[in-house]
Amino acid sequence: MRVQIAVKHIDITEEMKDYAEERAEKMARYFDRVNAVHVVLNRDGNLYSAEMICHGVRGKDLVCSERDKDVFAAMDLVTDKMERQLTKLKEKVRGHHVKENNKNGTPELPSSDQKELGEDWL
Repeated sequence: MRVQIAVKHIDITEEMKDYAEERAEKMARYFDRVNAVHVVLNRDGNLYSAEMICHGVRGKDLVCSERDKDVFAAMDLVTDKMERQLTKLKEKVRGHHVKENNKNGTPELPSSDQKELGEDWL
């Protein structure tokens, strides 16, 4: 997975760069189809903004941004937001193929007739 870091109106330190790379590399843990992560750090007056763009397969790009007075806090907030988006996307992709027969979410199991007839039950 590629990680790119860009900065605007700010001088980046080695500590900031390492922290941003570390936080961006964790995105593959939540959704394995992430090809690249692009992090943009910006300063506007007294506030720092962090933007994270995750590029996935089939043109699926997720974008989120956050602002805070501390650059590290902004990176934490944007990482948390991206984790939620990736988790939601993964649940959507994985949950698409499972049939449910009741309201509590247990998958439908094949009956003995379906096993004998060889019907596709999923």
